[in-house]
Amino acid sequence: MAISDPTAVEEFCGRWATAWNQHDGDAVAALCAEDLVYDEPALGETVHGREPIKNFVTEMARTFPDNTFALEGLFADVRRRAVLVAWKFTGTVAGSDTVVEFHGDDRLDFGEDGLITTYRCLYDNDLVKRQIRAAKR
Repeated sequence: MAISDPTAVEEFCGRWATAWNQHDGDAVAALCAEDLVYDEPALGETVHGREPIKNFVTEMARTFPDNTFALEGLFADVRRRAVLVAWKFTGTVAGSDTVVEFHGDDRLDFGEDGLITTYRCLYDNDLVKRQIRAAKR
């Protein structure tokens, strides 16, 4: 995928969003390199490989069974093979009527093969935790 090709970027990010919205950990992982570097605020540490992201998608579906990510913007880096995907998350906490909503950004770095080599997810994890705690009251 050439970052300079907007159609290719949009198509890839569409597959990325679809995989997340279908809660399909295998499909999300298949878009990532085997040696993926994965930064996710909820994990509290950088992890490596496809298995952690696959497991995270499964855990998200368990915690928020109806979760969806709505794409809000795509921004390509003109100097390297990277895009920023802006999104809004909405999901109901399992076993409650509490809806959690927040905005975030995925910074995706791509290898020559078109797979994600580094995934840095950015959002306010404290906001998410506060909303989840409210569901448990």
